[in-house]
Amino acid sequence: MAQMKKYIMGLAFTFLLLPTLSMAEHIWVGLYSKETPYTKQTFVSNKKIKNLNRLIEKEWDNGFLITDLQYGDNIWTATLSKGTEYTNQVYVKKRAWKKFEAALAMYLKDGFALVNVEYGDGTWAAVLVKGTKYTDTQYDAVRYWDDFLVTVDKRWKEGYFLIDVEPADGMWVGVFAKNTGYTEQGYDALDDWDGVNANIKKRWENGFRLSNIEYGDGKWFCLFVKDEHKKGESYSQSEGIQLFSKNISKHWDKGYHIIDTAEGRR
Repeated sequence: MAQMKKYIMGLAFTFLLLPTLSMAEHIWVGLYSKETPYTKQTFVSNKKIKNLNRLIEKEWDNGFLITDLQYGDNIWTATLSKGTEYTNQVYVKKRAWKKFEAALAMYLKDGFALVNVEYGDGTWAAVLVKGTKYTDTQYDAVRYWDDFLVTVDKRWKEGYFLIDVEPADGMWVGVFAKNTGYTEQGYDALDDWDGVNANIKKRWENGFRLSNIEYGDGKWFCLFVKDEHKKGESYSQSEGIQLFSKNISKHWDKGYHIIDTAEGRR
């Protein structure tokens, strides 16, 4: 295997802490599966992205690669895994959207696949990789929810599936790919977490699995797919990052791996 190359790209900036709502109003959500290629995972978090960068670099040195980025309740988190198919990884962060787009364009032109976009405290972050099964990854950014739904439908008709979504900074950003292994995809947008619980159960009964969850614009966006992976799925909700970390450890002990994380209002 070719030597792994990993990069963090970004600019220095001042990190501003904003007031938070009470912890009880916020929950952290984890999606887990027993059917992943991962052999081991680690989960790191910090309120300052520059400190998170150092944690990521340390785990890169230990042989882990980023498989999820998340920002919520003034905290940056990263899930890193061993056993990915990736041969090369780049972690990009920019404060200005136009500079962020320019960086994405450069790496996409170089053959990288965009797999994760996240926004927090004025910074756009992304993970791009080589060696993934995905082909022809594309992203779209629109201002309004209704326009985002039109975009998703358009991409489906073109043969793409949605693999990541980020509602932030007045935009809805969708990442799309071909060769995902999905045979069907659907989504639901719920106003509160109680509705999410009921909806997940209903989708499970219809043969879907929950592949991605995100919170933004007052909505829980739940993305469901059908593929060959139909067993060993779980999810958790936790009040606060410490309880969330404990929940993650409990799922690791049961043989699960993290496939996505989210944070939002109950």
